[in-house]
Amino acid sequence: MAIRNRVGPHITGQKLSATVLVSGFASGEVRGTREMISFWGGYDPETGTIIDRRHALFGHDLTGKIFVVPHGKGSSTGSAVLLDALVSGHAPAGIILNRTDEIIALGVVVFEEFYDRCIPVVVLSDEDFTTALEAKCLDILPDGTVSVSTDDGNGK
Repeated sequence: MAIRNRVGPHITGQKLSATVLVSGFASGEVRGTREMISFWGGYDPETGTIIDRRHALFGHDLTGKIFVVPHGKGSSTGSAVLLDALVSGHAPAGIILNRTDEIIALGVVVFEEFYDRCIPVVVLSDEDFTTALEAKCLDILPDGTVSVSTDDGNGK
């Protein structure tokens, strides 16, 4: 069972096909970057905020958002930080990558094993990753389909 177990009704646009690392449902507003992130030292799992002052998304809260990021960087401890965020309820609703990242996937897999809940983690091609970055809202389906909207759900 996914943390966000619904598909947003506002998504009516383009469909992308992703490779699934961790299957699940997620729907939400996009927080995206072309910069890699180190969850260890760059992300506060108690608040869901990016705390790396050098990162483009410094100060942004990822809680409940679809986090679009090329891949993680740095320490394998990032899995534990992501796990802490999942346990505290301050994790992204889903994660879209541009390259397979075992460290990020591991934190979600461990959460799924211990808590029987998960968030989806998927990998998109270069072109589709750019499309996801430009979206306002995304749905991630268990089969790896990513539905794109440039509409924020309020007609904007």
